[in-house]
Amino acid sequence: MRNEFEIADDLFKAKQAEREAEERRIALEEELVAVLGKREEGSKTHAVGSYKVTITGRINRKIDWELFDQVSSKIPETLWPVKRTLDVTGVKYLANNEPQLYKVLSPALTVEPAKTTVSIVMGA
Repeated sequence: MRNEFEIADDLFKAKQAEREAEERRIALEEELVAVLGKREEGSKTHAVGSYKVTITGRINRKIDWELFDQVSSKIPETLWPVKRTLDVTGVKYLANNEPQLYKVLSPALTVEPAKTTVSIVMGA
């Protein structure tokens, strides 16, 4: 029967190996993204030998409700990209189709890149 030190020691080593494996995985993902490229937003699938690699770029969008309340009267309510949760499709619509209204909204938005994801499965 193993004692508590042996178990704790094995757990410590397992957690360390897990951290190292995660760091290696992230480095490999970043290397694949550097080679295959990424979209700012959206996914693209690549056939790489017998693998199918999908790289997905993401952007996080948040809204400052106090600032939105200050500018909302300048945007027709039917075009509000919010329902007290941010309507990302509506934000994209304003950015692409109503740039003047997007400019009014933009001080209330936080728009930043999110983590790019990489998935890999056998059988391309």
